[in-house]
Amino acid sequence: MSNEKPHGDRLRANDGTTLDIVVDENEALPHGLNRLKSGVIAVTKAYCPNGHNLVTAESGARFNGFPGISIMVEGRSTRGIVVLSPIHGDDTKFGENDFDPGEQVRLTCPQCGAALPSIQPCGCTPDSQLVGMYLDEDLVDGNQVAICNVWGCLRSRVTDRFQIISKLD
Repeated sequence: MSNEKPHGDRLRANDGTTLDIVVDENEALPHGLNRLKSGVIAVTKAYCPNGHNLVTAESGARFNGFPGISIMVEGRSTRGIVVLSPIHGDDTKFGENDFDPGEQVRLTCPQCGAALPSIQPCGCTPDSQLVGMYLDEDLVDGNQVAICNVWGCLRSRVTDRFQIISKLD
């Protein structure tokens, strides 16, 4: 999330999105999540529905010292691996980027091809969905990081037992 500006208990970006960090800064974070000095949360593990860890140093992409989240993205005419920042609220990504803004894309595991499961509608377009990656090897629904399947939409969530830890709206 670039150009962050304090806004109460929130961080607001120039594009109008707001990052809410719901957990108290003194609370321990579950699932190996890390809290940076700025208070934002970094995801250190994210699993596909078949248990492959999508956070890997193999991509070579690092974000504030953390390895990125690698996913396969398939649009109308382009397909390729995209490495997302594991820092919630940071929209930095590397890899394939020849998708049209607002294009609905299919997000899958680059190792096995499993589609990331739909969690809930996003609302940015009529058919948009937040799709999830699991935060632990047990693949428990509700312990997830969710991102929108529309290219360019920044809405996302990090949840523990269906409770929002951090959200970007």
